[in-house]
Amino acid sequence: MLHHEAFDLTVDDVAFGGKAIGRHEGKVCFVPGALPGERVRVRPVHDREAFTDAELVAVLDPSPDRIPPACPLALSPNIQSSVLSLQSRPCPGCSYQHVAYAVELALKQRQFESLLERHAGVSREVCRPPVAAPVPLGYRNKMVLHAQLDGRDVRVGYYAADNATVIDVPACPLAMEPINACLAERRADPSFRRTLRDAMSLTFRWTERDGALWWRGQAGEKDVWLVEATVLGPLSVPRGSFYQVNPAMANLLVGAVRDRLAGLQPAAAVDLFCGIGVFALAAALAGVPRVAGVDVDGPGLKAAAYNARQRQLASIAWHAGTADEGLGNLAADFPWRDTVLIVDPPRTGLGREVIRQIGRHRPARTIYISCAADTMTRDAKWLQEAGYRVESSQLFDMFPRTAHFESVTEFTRE
Repeated sequence: MLHHEAFDLTVDDVAFGGKAIGRHEGKVCFVPGALPGERVRVRPVHDREAFTDAELVAVLDPSPDRIPPACPLALSPNIQSSVLSLQSRPCPGCSYQHVAYAVELALKQRQFESLLERHAGVSREVCRPPVAAPVPLGYRNKMVLHAQLDGRDVRVGYYAADNATVIDVPACPLAMEPINACLAERRADPSFRRTLRDAMSLTFRWTERDGALWWRGQAGEKDVWLVEATVLGPLSVPRGSFYQVNPAMANLLVGAVRDRLAGLQPAAAVDLFCGIGVFALAAALAGVPRVAGVDVDGPGLKAAAYNARQRQLASIAWHAGTADEGLGNLAADFPWRDTVLIVDPPRTGLGREVIRQIGRHRPARTIYISCAADTMTRDAKWLQEAGYRVESSQLFDMFPRTAHFESVTEFTRE
């Protein structure tokens, strides 16, 4: 087979990450934009020893679940990166624009169960039914775009799959309508384009209280905080601090953790990677008498303390530092045997050192909120080696139409 010779493929499944899987001449082939059961024509992009990465050329026998993409920039059989100019490459952000949402959710659930089983040896029976997003489009309260200047051509949008070329994005169907309206207003203003610099980032943000805002580059620590309407009441959020991009799903997730804590009624709770204090506040509001929050984000911790004062929650102690530093500093005086540890790490997961600390302190339970199922299931294996078992796990579809999702997994001490 020549490196760029197209061939036909029958799709068996969709892997974690959103690429369809089939086999050709005994080798696994990954191709974006295809669905299980479809017969498609693909063209190899990278032919490796163990597998082939390909691009979709045509759908020969379409799935009954296939739908037209809501976004003109989404990958489709009529858009292949190798035949388009750099400026016209498809947007890689959405992996499921071409499929009915119920099918997307079922595919993600199957991927999640498979990762738990393969990476951590955990039975699929621990998985609860997935929590669907109330709406699959128009949910994002934040959009970060990038400027690219190419002679007289100015593009404002997302990076293509090459991580170098910016795709011009007039509007994003994942973003809330006020954000797209703000973007359209900026793009129509000639003075806006004149102020852009190559590689400049542009953040568009919306809250019910503040409306649609935008800024260039990194937000400043002295910028006025935003206010998010949440299931815990209004929360102040520094512009540069983390908050979930899907407020409706965030409320469902936080509400689920709060209700679980209310049912457990532990003596204490520790919120690692606490940010603006969401889960620490949820614990205190659920009646946990002693709570600690740990994070390296200084402005986020200031907002967390402010959010606690607004609710007259004096039982929460805030600690600046990394997760392993926070666990070490709390080791002497925390009632670990009746403590629930809440962790919400970045995509890189907890890692060995933090899990070693957990194994030393042995809190009664760990509630692991994850935005990256691959690193969470890796950590699940290590947590089991440290003396914990997976009691339950549930997918929350925080990022519809994309390859990503959130999950909540509860570990109990053996």
